[in-house]
Amino acid sequence: MKKNGELSNYEKVIENLFFKKYPKTDADKVTEILFPKTDYEASALAVGVKVENIPDITYTFRVRCPFPDSILKTGHWIIEPRGKGKYAFVKLQRSPFISLQEELTEIEIMNALPEIVEKYTADDEQGMLSSIRYNRLIDIFTKVTCFHLQSHIRAYNEGKGQVEIDELYVGIDQEGRKYIFPIEAKSPDQRDRLGWVQITNMVQYAKEVYPELICRPLGAKPIDKNNIYLIEFENISDVNTIRIKETRRYKLIRKNKSS
Repeated sequence: MKKNGELSNYEKVIENLFFKKYPKTDADKVTEILFPKTDYEASALAVGVKVENIPDITYTFRVRCPFPDSILKTGHWIIEPRGKGKYAFVKLQRSPFISLQEELTEIEIMNALPEIVEKYTADDEQGMLSSIRYNRLIDIFTKVTCFHLQSHIRAYNEGKGQVEIDELYVGIDQEGRKYIFPIEAKSPDQRDRLGWVQITNMVQYAKEVYPELICRPLGAKPIDKNNIYLIEFENISDVNTIRIKETRRYKLIRKNKSS
């Protein structure tokens, strides 16, 4: 996003917006800064930047990129929806991005993805989700018999605004307990990172919509097409306290050839 240390256009906009709202006194006590969507446009105008896709600014700093250093010096922040056309900078006790355990040993799984599907599947999060589904990796990872329920869910969380969920699975274990598995998926792009905000939003959604099911939130992140991290998180909707429960790294292989 940067050239020679200069701020990108999005960084210029978000920096201008943040410091217009950031209090000059007692700043350490501030944990939330509200602003309307129109402030994006005003800040873009103030810094002389033309932004055609305003929502992409929110997405970029929620998922892809950290805030500029000038903002990070004041603490860890995220952008949260606060109803229609409203947002808030919310202060966290830690980075909003989730770090992967790179030293994990790979678990080899025979690749059950049909080769014709593999040939025409894109190398993105949707391609990874196809591999997960055909290889029943959710079943293997959770030790629960799982069934794909729905993809591309867009819903509204009370007090949080719109939430997007990549996949929903339901499952049942040998004791008859029933589960809901909301999944947040990312592409192999290193900039595309799992975040605590998305995970906790999924938990809140699952508890509101499927209160009779046990929620087990999951994250999926590929290193490449056939190397996939699966992560299970605690069933908690507090972005500051939720933790990782378990992580596995799977490598999909073909007979007589590794991939």
